[in-house]
Amino acid sequence: MNLRSSLIFTACTTTAFVFNEEFEERLVYNTREMWAPIIDPIGEPMLKAANKTYRPAVIVHGMGDSGTNPGMKSLCNTVSAKYPGIFTLCSTTADGAASITTKMDQQLEDLHNEILSHPELSQGFNAVGLSQGNFLIEAYVALVNDPPVHNFVSICGPLEGEATCPDNLAFKLICPLWKLDPYGAPLAFSGYWKGTKDRDEYVKKSQFLAKVLNELDTKNETVTNNFKSLNSLLMIEATKDTMIEPKDSEQHGMWQWGTAGSKAPIVSMRDSDGYQGDWIGLQTLDKAGKIKNSSFVGQHIRFTSEYWNDVVLPELGNYLEDK
Repeated sequence: MNLRSSLIFTACTTTAFVFNEEFEERLVYNTREMWAPIIDPIGEPMLKAANKTYRPAVIVHGMGDSGTNPGMKSLCNTVSAKYPGIFTLCSTTADGAASITTKMDQQLEDLHNEILSHPELSQGFNAVGLSQGNFLIEAYVALVNDPPVHNFVSICGPLEGEATCPDNLAFKLICPLWKLDPYGAPLAFSGYWKGTKDRDEYVKKSQFLAKVLNELDTKNETVTNNFKSLNSLLMIEATKDTMIEPKDSEQHGMWQWGTAGSKAPIVSMRDSDGYQGDWIGLQTLDKAGKIKNSSFVGQHIRFTSEYWNDVVLPELGNYLEDK
């Protein structure tokens, strides 16, 4: 019996997944194409206004990546290169295999503790997420938001969830385990799974995503107000993305309930029940001009230095003194 078969057998017979070091290394290795790209600084530093303090920035990595990997470090370094003196946290919450094998509620607790450990963030911060890191930020805004997020930049994030297990190398080892208990498996992926074929099952079984998107029958006013407090929400989609399915989730779209698959009809953000009911404040933000959409041609988080400099960095150049 090979390692993968042995792991699945263990999961079936004990209802618990046992990950050994070799398996975790393979999980992380398979995600390497999803890690943050190495980005170069472009242009001259911005001149800081007198007697003002740049609002800090928090950048959260995606699945399998690490806050200390070269790509993530390059992203964080460009922020301070553009805005000298800014405090930037290159988050190390759930680095490496932990980003895959740690459930999202625990990752949220760990991120909150990491943020609280830095007094520089106590007055709030701008947040940038990559891939799965966006769902972690989205969950932070919904369920914590203390200290608050000001501008939220989501790059290829599963903001409305993931509605299929992607057929690619990164998920080759994850999907067989996830299928044993889609909503309850001790995997990060289960935290943002949305089975669009059965809405009732989703509302009943979703342990995390339904809370974050305020999709349970009883609405949480705190979640709504937390999202409404955002100054800006920039949602960025990769036009050729095959990691987030449907890729429309990156801009709060999703397959229509009762359907699934590449030919399923897409319900756009503004046509969704969540938008119409303002469950997480999207309608409020939109009418106030606080929602922005952008896209780049390419695969999952394969943006260029120019795109990062022109589209993302301007969202981080504001001051704590600005309301």
